[in-house]
Formats: sequence, C-alpha cells, structure tokens
Amino acid sequence: MHWEYGMDRENLSIDFDTIIIGGGIVGAGIFREQSLHGLSTLIIDQADFNSQTSQGSSKMLHGGIRYLENMDFALVFEALREKNLWLKISPHLTKEIPFFIPVYKESKWPLFFLRVGLFIYDLLSLFKNSPHKVYNQKETIKNLPGLRKKGLTGSGMYFDGIVDDSKLGLECIYDGLNNKKCKALNYKKVIAVKKNQNHFDVTYEDVFTKEKEVVTSKFVIMATGPFTDQAMHALKMEWTDIILPSKGTHLWLKKDALAIKDAMVLQTKDQRIIFVIPQRNAILVGTTEIPIENDSKILDIKPTEEEIQYLLDSINEYFPEAHIDHDQIISSFAAVRPLVKSGVNSSKTSRNHKIYMPENNFYVIAGGKYTTFRKMAEDINAKIFKKLNINHNKKLSETPLRSTSIVKDPFTKKITKEDILNIIEKEFVQTKEDLLLRRLSLPSLRHLNDSEIEEIFQGLELKSVRDTDK
Repeated sequence: MHWEYGMDRENLSIDFDTIIIGGGIVGAGIFREQSLHGLSTLIIDQADFNSQTSQGSSKMLHGGIRYLENMDFALVFEALREKNLWLKISPHLTKEIPFFIPVYKESKWPLFFLRVGLFIYDLLSLFKNSPHKVYNQKETIKNLPGLRKKGLTGSGMYFDGIVDDSKLGLECIYDGLNNKKCKALNYKKVIAVKKNQNHFDVTYEDVFTKEKEVVTSKFVIMATGPFTDQAMHALKMEWTDIILPSKGTHLWLKKDALAIKDAMVLQTKDQRIIFVIPQRNAILVGTTEIPIENDSKILDIKPTEEEIQYLLDSINEYFPEAHIDHDQIISSFAAVRPLVKSGVNSSKTSRNHKIYMPENNFYVIAGGKYTTFRKMAEDINAKIFKKLNINHNKKLSETPLRSTSIVKDPFTKKITKEDILNIIEKEFVQTKEDLLLRRLSLPSLRHLNDSEIEEIFQGLELKSVRDTDK
C-alpha cells in the first residue's frame, strides 16, 4: 500500500479544483467523493487529520434513537441508512451490536412507549436493523448482571453500530489519494484566502517550520466543525457566528469494571442519555453535554473532574453494587460538538447540517452528525459538481474503501516495530500523538499494556504535541 503525495501541475493554471480547509470526518468525506469524481482536490488541516472532534465521538454509527422524541424522523432515517451502509462497506472498522435500554418506574420513557419507539426505529431503517426485542424484569437482569432491581420494569434492546472513528476518517483520505490529482496536507495552517478573479489564492503556513506556500483553487470549502467561527474570523471573512459549541466527555473503564457484555443506554435523572459500550477490551462511557460559553477554549479540550464524577455517579446509580470510582478509569477524553445555533439548548438542538456561501464559490458546511458525514459531503459536492457541469454519481461514495490502514485493530493484531515504521513512512505521521491516538486508535499505551511497544515509543524520534504516550 502506497499513496502518491505529489500533484501534477502540468498544463494547469490553477493548482486545484477545490481546497478543503479542515481534515476531520466531514472534510475527509468531501475529499473522497471529489476524488472519486476525478477532481483535483487538496485537503489541509492545521493539526492532524481526524483529530479533535472527529476522534472524540462515542465511537458509534447510529440513527440517534433519542431524536425520535423530537419527531426528527428525517434525520433518523438518513442516519440509519448511512449507518447500515458503512456496516456493509467498511466491516473492518464497523460492527453492529445490541444496545439495552433499562426502564424503571421513574424513567422518562416507560416500557410501552419504548416498545413503540423501537418499532419506529426499525421501521425507519427499512427493517435493515437487526430486529429489536423487549424484555421483562427477570430477563433484563439476566442480560445485565448487577443492574439495580428496585423499580425496574424491563428493558428494550435494539441494534446500532460502533466504529473506529479515527480510522474511518483517515481511510477516507487514503482512499481519496488513489486519485493522483489529489493531495492531503496535515500540520499546515491556512492564514489567508484571497479571491483573485476566477480563483482563490490560499496561503498556508507549516506549523513546525513556519514556511509559507500559496496554492490556488476554483472553490474553497470550510469544513472546520466547532472551529468554524474562529476560522472565519481569523481569515477576516464577513461572518456572523453560527456555532453553539457543546462539550462531550467520555471515560474508558477497565473491562471488568462491570459484568455486562452488551451496550446500554442510560436515562439520567436530568433527562440526558449516557451510552455504556463494552468494546476494545474496555468499556466506553459517555457523554456529557455541557454548553461552552467561551469558544476560544475548545482546542484540545480536557474533561473536568466534575464531568468525570457526573459519569461515575450515573453509572453507580444503575449499578450500585459495582462501586465504580477513579481506580476503574483507564483514560478519559473530551471533544466539542459542532452544533449550529437554533435558539434552544444543546440537548434539543437538531443535528441537521447547514451549508453557507458567504462568497461566490466559497462554501461553509457545519452541524450534522458523525454518522451522516457522507451525506453532508454529497450535499455540498452537488453544488460544486453542478457548477463544474459534472455528473454527480452518488453511488460512487457507496463503494468500499480502496485503501485501508496498515494496522486495522491493535487489540487483535500483535503490533511489531516494522508495523510502526511502516505507518510512520506511509500514513502522514508527524507526532507521537498521530501514531498513538489515530493510526493505532489507542487513547494511551495503558490500553495496549505491551511493554515492547512502550519501549519502541520511547525510542521514536518524533515530535510530541503533548505527553499522551505515558
């Protein structure tokens, strides 16, 4: 596996058809579809590809069962279609698993309501989901050992997908690089975008060397997620803020912290939803939803002690005999959702995406869900393909990924030094964090618990953005 990083400038007065600013999951999806249609496209990110929000999700591909409560059937339908598509075309990164929703007398969703909701959920999937079931109290306790019995009336069980969120975005970029006219650059910060007659002059600066370069394109797309407002102001664009940033915190617990083998959806006392998902030799718990007042502090955001304790308390409410505390936490992480302002609180804000065009041929895309990133790409590309008089074949992005990661799952494959050196050479690795957090999808080396790999990491001559490898 090898990708050509260069671009063919021969006979081109303009370097690229499109420059995508932002190498997260949405930018990656746009990049891949443009590549599949033969465009020359540059994707550029000031940090690593698929970092920040795109690696800080709940690791799920899902319709969003809670959105049924808001009657947001169109979004759920779209997300379920996308979920089932990715389960089909990227089975090495995705998996369908059961999710249990325990119901108590005081629960917001009583059992009869849940039964109807789960049927609607399967209906909106056009019955491509594995079918749901409803269990009584005794059956629920059998399925979820240690669950609090008092007030328990039963549970519903439905199916959704889990995903390696870091790898999916990266592999979309790798896939796009099969088109030799396309190029991907990480750790390049765009510092100026200037309209010049029929094209844009885009100036970027290398984050490490501070060297600058100017490239040109017919179109520019901003796909910068929660950083959209900041990025637009930094480029001195005429712009009214649209982002309502919301912080989500997750915990990774030791795999034996709870006796459960299946995922759960917990309804908290303050009417929120927390997922508990056994996967990757651990248990993922999240997420919180905390509005962020100061959006200048959303880069490399960290969990607070209050948020961590909130998640621990919520789990212990359901599993009072487990006594989960900080000793069971392997690691934690936080990220910011790029919600678009709608005048309501973040837990009720729609996850639909929006497209803006503040200047001709300059597009901004924001909002949406991780699960719907391919559809977001499809919608914005439809506008560009129409202007370029290109036939938009929507089936192209429904095909399997052509280039996969060197190490697909570090938990099932013994990693070697050769693997690591191969990744560094071929997968755009510039820092230890790139290698650890995204190319290997490891929140920390503690998750792997491999002294040989730890020794290899210590000896690597790579930059380090922060001390995450210990």
